[in-house]
Parts: sequence; C-alpha cells; structure tokens
Amino acid sequence: MASVFLFMAFFVMLFLGVPIALCLGASSMMYIFLFMPRLPPLIVAQQMLAGVDKFTLMAVPFFVMAGVLMEFGGISRRIIAFAKSLVGHFTGGLALAVIVASVFFAAMTGSGVAATAAVGGIMIPSMVKSGYDRDFSCALQATAGIFGPLIPPSIAMVLYAIAANQSVGDMLLAGVGPGLLQAALVALLAVYVCRKKGFRGEGHFQFANVWKNLKESFWALLAPIIILGGIYSGVFTPTEAAAVSCFYSLLVGLFIYKELTFSSMFKVLARAMVSSAGIMFIVAASGAFAWVLTRERIPMRATQFFLQLSGGNPYVFLLLAVVILLIAGCFIDSVPIVTIFTPIFAPAAIKFGLSLVHFGAIMISSTCVGLITPPVGLNLFMAASIGERPVHAVIREIKAFIIVTIIGLLLVTYIPDIATFFVGK
Repeated sequence: MASVFLFMAFFVMLFLGVPIALCLGASSMMYIFLFMPRLPPLIVAQQMLAGVDKFTLMAVPFFVMAGVLMEFGGISRRIIAFAKSLVGHFTGGLALAVIVASVFFAAMTGSGVAATAAVGGIMIPSMVKSGYDRDFSCALQATAGIFGPLIPPSIAMVLYAIAANQSVGDMLLAGVGPGLLQAALVALLAVYVCRKKGFRGEGHFQFANVWKNLKESFWALLAPIIILGGIYSGVFTPTEAAAVSCFYSLLVGLFIYKELTFSSMFKVLARAMVSSAGIMFIVAASGAFAWVLTRERIPMRATQFFLQLSGGNPYVFLLLAVVILLIAGCFIDSVPIVTIFTPIFAPAAIKFGLSLVHFGAIMISSTCVGLITPPVGLNLFMAASIGERPVHAVIREIKAFIIVTIIGLLLVTYIPDIATFFVGK
C-alpha cells in the first residue's frame, strides 16, 4: 500500500505539470509524513544533500559549461562547416552533414538537447534554403541529437555510473558502440529518404576545401581527443576531464577563435548555471526518492517480480526493461529516468547475471529514443521550435526515425559486444 501511494503521488503530480524534481521530493516527503511519522521531515533534506555529495558529480556542471562555451565560442559553426565539406556532395549531403556534425558535437558536450540546439540552429535553416522539406529537416535534427547522451563524454552515463556504482570510464566507453550504431542507422535512413525525395548533394568533393575547414576547425576537433585521451591514458580522471574540457573551451573561444568575449561570459555563466542547477536539483531529489525506495524494499520486490514474470529468462527481462524505459521516456527526461530506475533495475540485472556496464548502455540508449518520442520528447520540441513548425507536423516525419532507433536499441540490448567491445569486458 505504501509503495503504491509513493508512485501514485509521483505520477499524479507529474501529469499535473509539477516539475520533476518537486515530484520526487514532494512524494518522498508525503510518504515519510504518512508512513514514517516518527522520522523528522528533515530526513528528506539530509538525503537530498547526500544524493549530490559525490565528487564525481562535479563533472556534470563542468560538461554543461563546456557545451555552452563551445556554442558561444564558434566551435559548433566550424564543426558544421567541416562536416559539410566532407559529405555535402553526396545524395542528401546536408542530411549527412547534420549527422556527422552532431556526432562531433556529441563528443564534446554529452547533451542531446545541446547538440540539437547548436547544430540545428545552423543546419535546419540551411537545409530549408537548399530545398529540403522543413518537417524532414526538423525530424532529422531531432534524431541526430540523440547521439549526445551516448557518445562520450555523456552526462547521463556519468549519472548512471554513480547510481550503479560502476566505473565512469567504463560507462563512457560503453556508449561509443551504441552511439556510432545509431548514427549509422539514422544515416542510412536519411540517405534513403533523400534519394526518394530527390534531395541531392551540393557541389563536388574538393580536398582543398576539406583541408581549409579542417584547419579552421582543428582546435574544435582536438577537444574530444584531449578529453577522452586524457581519461583513458590515466592523465586525469573523468571529473578532472570535465574541468579540462571547460578550461580548454574557454581558451579556444577567447584567444584562438576570438568569438567569445568577456562581456558575453555573463550570458554563458547564466545559461550554464540554470542548466546545471536543473540537473543537480533532480539528482538531489532522486537521492531522497531512492532512499524511500530502499526503505520500502522496492528494488528487492521488483527483482522478485521480474524473476517471476520473465520465468528466469534474462532475454525476457531485458525486453520488459526496454519497454518500461521506452514508455517512461515518452514522459520523463533521461536524467530522472536514470536516477529513478537504476536503483530498481540494477539489482534485478545482477540477479539475472547481466553486466551492469551493458545494462547501462541499454538504459541510456532507451532514454535517448525517448528524446524524440511524443508527447514530451525534448529534442522533438527543440527542433520544431528552431524550424518554426508545429510539433504534430514534425511527428509525421519522425516516425520512421523512431522505428530505426528502436531497431538500434534492440541490437544493443541483445548483442552485448556492441556496448562492451571498447570496454573490454
């Protein structure tokens, strides 16, 4: 009864439009007030503080700040120009440029919405000007944005690693395979649609043009090499890598590209602070919610439930988990999904003998698909807003991309090597 009340309170507030962090905190407080009257309400604040009192979480605001600095410092524009020079001459060249640029940008920011906003702000108007269908352009950009939470450095992977007590480095590597797989599948579909609709490439491949754009974007492209190379060579930890990424983006924007000014730093700081505060507030409230789940023994009950429902078959369990995560992704963003569902699913995954690294890749891949599924797909709304189109019009074009990304998700789910190949376990 108590556990039913906890989830009912959470979902009722969620559907009433209450912010997700308040849903988590308020439902936890009501639970304690009604079912643990001897405990002081202060316990909620204590558990919220404990939820964010982790050194590794410092990586989150640093990566967010780095993404904003790259956007304001001209890094995203140069990456897009380089991507266009590489693949712009193919059939559907601008569509491929969107995908390539989004992969590069994902390798620097770790955020799907940030990639959609930064790349889409330039590429959607460019595609429309070149004769591409506006709704297709929005749908493609929304889908290309899902690479952000997969390809390292990924904020969602960092949060999962903390929640599941896994190595942050391993989890970042576990996103490489799924991210590149999804990019390849989306690219194949994009080329097919462009060929069918007659969207041709622009100009011809010119090595001189590629070399020119490579030189101009060299410092931008060097960022993921420094970040990931430093992590996996042992020069610095993932948390320190986030700070290095932030400092590097600041130096490049101020002194090399010189598009970032000291006067614009106030806007950069404000944007980064708002985004970071929103994420950390959710993480803090999730700490209190997870504590209540543990007190109510919900993870243990969920494990028993999945064991019975799946008949002890790990493949059935994985399918059930994917379905639940996909449904949750239709209504909730990736950060709260990771912080809410990891304490529930991780014990069951261990019971089934599954690798938590592989299962983490499945969870993040599932939440990425949720970024483009209605009614609350953040990438979907962002791309529609940039393209100045109603969401329902973009949904018609994005259906095929949703199907393709779900196929990619199922491949990641049932072929563990896709996620664990780079991890080595």
